[in-house]
Amino acid sequence: MNRRKLKRKSQLLIILIILIGCYAGAYNFSQSHQVQGFINEIIEVSGPSTTYIDSSLEATIKGHSAILLNASTEEILMEQDADIPFPVASMSKMMTEYLVLEQIENGNIEWDDRVVMSHSANNMDPRAVKIYVKDNDVLTVRDLYSAMVIYSANNATIALAEHIAGSEKKFAKLMNDKAKKMGLSSKTNFVNSTGLYNTDGSENVMTAKDVALLANQLLRDFPDVIETTKLLEYKLAYDGTTLKNSNAMLDPDNQDLYFNPVDGLKTGFTETAGYCFTGTAQKGDKRLISVVMGTKSDDARFLETRKLLSFGFEHF
Repeated sequence: MNRRKLKRKSQLLIILIILIGCYAGAYNFSQSHQVQGFINEIIEVSGPSTTYIDSSLEATIKGHSAILLNASTEEILMEQDADIPFPVASMSKMMTEYLVLEQIENGNIEWDDRVVMSHSANNMDPRAVKIYVKDNDVLTVRDLYSAMVIYSANNATIALAEHIAGSEKKFAKLMNDKAKKMGLSSKTNFVNSTGLYNTDGSENVMTAKDVALLANQLLRDFPDVIETTKLLEYKLAYDGTTLKNSNAMLDPDNQDLYFNPVDGLKTGFTETAGYCFTGTAQKGDKRLISVVMGTKSDDARFLETRKLLSFGFEHF
């Protein structure tokens, strides 16, 4: 009786070992296919500083392209069509910001410099975002810069470009020269300082990856830019007008979109670009940069950004 039981147990053990071996073999064979269902796992590492997360998250990003970047290492935590150039709209103003701050750092212009609002800067599509001033009104560099960064005012942006380079066309050349020095790809091309359409129908184009790298360079070289981008509003010294930040993620009264760690960076919209947003947020010593391009609504760009940043802080 004992021998019969022992024999039966031995047979069961042998069968179990065989089943485990078969399962392990089958698992190893199909592991590369199954891993896409596990959103918390990293499935591929390409190069020393590029990481791709599971593509099932990418599929949920509703827009033309997206990317999530670790600011301190430039490690890519997620990307979706991030090497395809798209119209970039007012996110291109980050390059204008960079050049303005560089000019100030080099002593070529000062915050209190007075700038004349030219007719060419002030005369644009009435649908475009602008501060309401008259031709030949005089504003400080600080007012114009803050209006550009916070409110995305296009006439303020052009006025700064003309003040620095003499004309917007010459300023666009400075933007492209700086893009090359930053190591941005040849797919990036600036035709103006604002991201609006030119009269010939051309507009600024960038890849999501280039936008993220530009944002990171801006934050790295001029970290004080956050002191402006995080402001919920700004009052013009020119006439006391209060400008509200176009970044809805900063507004605690808008709980549907508010995301506490966010402190920048730049919105954008044209009909061809769709609704875009370069976001940045910091928790402890970890700063993330996200780019979402081509969403279908104002709110969508912020909701997709929150999705990306939440994922980054939770898993990396």
